[in-house]
Amino acid sequence: MSADAIDTQPIRLVLDDEQLEAMEWLMEQLPLGFLPYHCAPARSLLGWSVEALAFRSGVSPGAIPSIENGAELRRVTMQALAHALEAKGLMFFPSHPPLRAGNCRGATPHPSTMDDFHLIE
Repeated sequence: MSADAIDTQPIRLVLDDEQLEAMEWLMEQLPLGFLPYHCAPARSLLGWSVEALAFRSGVSPGAIPSIENGAELRRVTMQALAHALEAKGLMFFPSHPPLRAGNCRGATPHPSTMDDFHLIE
């Protein structure tokens, strides 16, 4: 395929407020790639202690061992951990160990944008 056959123009969607709100809601409902079994290997890749991850994520140091032992805590807690680890270049996919992403960053939004931010464990 020649280079001139590739359309390099981005697709532009014009959404009204209701459609935009529906799209935002849908994005918030997508499952996180970060799961409890990712936590310990991700900390190990970064050389972080439980306390270091707790400090960077805002999650309590006591909740992190619970997650690493298989507990799935509130979505906002999982999101806080994912965001902190993704900010350091890790990416998460179900059924795969954490991956170093190079110049890519994860798409998990900062948990402070969530209505239940005050419930982080």
